Amino acid sequence: MSLQFRSHSSQPLTRRFQGALKRAALCAAALCCGLGAASSEAAALRIGTLPASDAVLLYAAESEGCFTRAGLEVTLVPFRSAVELGAAMRAGELDGHYGDLMNVLLQYAGGIPQAVAVTATRAHAGTRNFALLASPKAAERLQNFDDLRKGAPVETAMSSATIIDYLLTRMEETENLPADRLKKIEIKQIPIRLQLLLAGKMDTALLPEPLASVVEAKGGRTLWDDSNLAEPLAVVAFKKTAVTEAVVAALRGALSEAAHRIESDPVKFRRLMVEKRLLPPAGAERYVMPKWSVFGTKDGLAPLPTEAEVERVGAWMLGKGMVKALPPARDVVFP
Repeated sequence: MSLQFRSHSSQPLTRRFQGALKRAALCAAALCCGLGAASSEAAALRIGTLPASDAVLLYAAESEGCFTRAGLEVTLVPFRSAVELGAAMRAGELDGHYGDLMNVLLQYAGGIPQAVAVTATRAHAGTRNFALLASPKAAERLQNFDDLRKGAPVETAMSSATIIDYLLTRMEETENLPADRLKKIEIKQIPIRLQLLLAGKMDTALLPEPLASVVEAKGGRTLWDDSNLAEPLAVVAFKKTAVTEAVVAALRGALSEAAHRIESDPVKFRRLMVEKRLLPPAGAERYVMPKWSVFGTKDGLAPLPTEAEVERVGAWMLGKGMVKALPPARDVVFP
């Protein structure tokens, strides 16, 4: 088991455990607004992270002591890519991970049943998480989205079988853009994709924030962004054998507190993002910090993925040949 129960008292074990349960219940109730109570004095969890801006929710909870107050002992383990993170999950080195629904479903198909505990980022009106940008060189020719419908197909740097690929498909669907209007060029590494776009070697690229702001600052132009979608973009998921409902409730309470702190002092946590290499210094000033209160939920976090959203991502993955079968959508999200 990955959960460890620790106590440093000299009291009998039963009495100590009961006391721990009471303290954890009070803490989680206060943080979760009645969502549930942590079941131990120190539930130890190892969570893999990626160098993405919205991982700030986890790092803020760590730096502000939110996990500790919720009765959790959390270790954040950074990885450079989803491939490395997935390998660590398969090797049993992690209890959970930050990623997207595709990561969750791929790992599930690979024999690691897991479920989403928290939505770290969800697309909504007024906030840009991903954007299709014209290069500084192509910005005069491509001034708005409708310009993509004219003339020869437009070269677009992308990475197949990723959230970038998925969002390009959603963009084509929602904007009625024929798939042949974009000449999709496979470039796996985001830094190289960024360099080619800035150098004018690619007409367009779909990039996450804060890189989209970096491109704009250097003369690029935004043609489309995800603010009109309703999509869970980043999630935190756990192996089903690694956590209980009480631990999930305590974790959500800790991240709810972290979300409130980020919104209360965005400058402070922008600095944390730079320190943790989630945000390049060059794009820090232009980056708009995420907000979770816009969703108006009781606990102050973004809504969990719906069954329909899980099914839509799953159907796309099946169509791409990424998986051969899918679990029931209701099994992929903690209740």
